[in-house]
Amino acid sequence: MPMVELTTTKGALEDAAKRQLAAELSTIALELEAAPFADFGDAPHMQALSWCFVNEQEVFVGGRPHAKPIYRVTVTIPEGAPGVFGPLAERGREKLVKRVTAAVLAAEGSENTMVEAHRVWVHLKQITNGHWGGFGDVITVRELAALGLNTDEPESKVDRMRQAALESVGAVTTP
Repeated sequence: MPMVELTTTKGALEDAAKRQLAAELSTIALELEAAPFADFGDAPHMQALSWCFVNEQEVFVGGRPHAKPIYRVTVTIPEGAPGVFGPLAERGREKLVKRVTAAVLAAEGSENTMVEAHRVWVHLKQITNGHWGGFGDVITVRELAALGLNTDEPESKVDRMRQAALESVGAVTTP
């Protein structure tokens, strides 16, 4: 259930490129969040919970405007996500940073070189268990795991959250 925040220079991307990049960033985070145990990238109920916020603003480098757009991508993931924050997750973090950087530069139409990648910074944040809230309630890591892996009981809190997320984005309709 990652939340992605893309902050960039005003007018950096055309609307279509911005929409495509937001979808790609959400999917990258979902694919790597629980890797290698699970890949949530194509799961509709997880896509419904992976949001990307795009903030366009004035950005200064060393106190001056930069000739090209600047990007900061903050990926917030619940504590214990094995693909990003677990004890063996260094490789997952490296993949996430590389893929996010490549996606941003591709959306912009720039070559993925170290000089161009200097303009893309990726920050990874974890939310402590019990400090993630949604659906009007506190959500625990155990509930998030059950949500993603579909290991909950029918009509449980987690099942109701999954159905509400899908209904909210128009992926299912209620009877």
